[in-house]
Amino acid sequence: MIDTHLHILPGVDDGPESLEEALALARALVREGISAAIATPHYNDEFPRRSASEIAARVDDLQYVLNRNSIPLRLYCGHEALIKPGLIEDIQAGRLATLNGSRYLLLELWNNAWLPETERVIFELRAAGIVPVIAHPERYRAIQQDADRLSMLERQGVLAQLTASSLLGMQGRTTQRCAEMLLKKGLIHCIASDAHGLRKRAPEVARGLRYAEKLLGRSSIYRMIEVQPAAIVSNR
Repeated sequence: MIDTHLHILPGVDDGPESLEEALALARALVREGISAAIATPHYNDEFPRRSASEIAARVDDLQYVLNRNSIPLRLYCGHEALIKPGLIEDIQAGRLATLNGSRYLLLELWNNAWLPETERVIFELRAAGIVPVIAHPERYRAIQQDADRLSMLERQGVLAQLTASSLLGMQGRTTQRCAEMLLKKGLIHCIASDAHGLRKRAPEVARGLRYAEKLLGRSSIYRMIEVQPAAIVSNR
């Protein structure tokens, strides 16, 4: 599996606080079957905004330690950007990192509100050649209430990324029902861990994928965890 949504950089956001915690998370991810992952720290007003170059340097530092500890996890750079006007300018200025420097951007929406400028920001990103990958759509109240909102965005060329643990009810029963519905409707392109550590937001990827296989079958899930994530990483 290639994990396209992961909070593993220590001391950057609400992921691991220490290097030891980051290494423990990396070992757990490998046990879950993950061989590569994109580090996607939050890009919002809640945490200090780290530039794309700083994220790249931190990924290089962590990769070096992973290699020294014989942990077979390949890391790439990215951000999880909260939707707001001006993201194009942030990308162009080197403040915001796309997924491994590709045209794909991991985009987070507001959980409890569908902002009026949502469609406009996404239109601007698409017009600039950026493909938004909507993080955990199953968690947004507006999509829980009306899945056609996600369908509408995907008709504009947007992709969607499900969190594996959502299928296990770890984010609540409403989120679980929405995750199942979005999978069955064919609205999900990638399944990721969105792991933050072992005590909070643990990966639980393998169990989530086994559940997903029961809903869609192995070949469909394979596309969501290897084929399509590989295309994102290589900018295809």
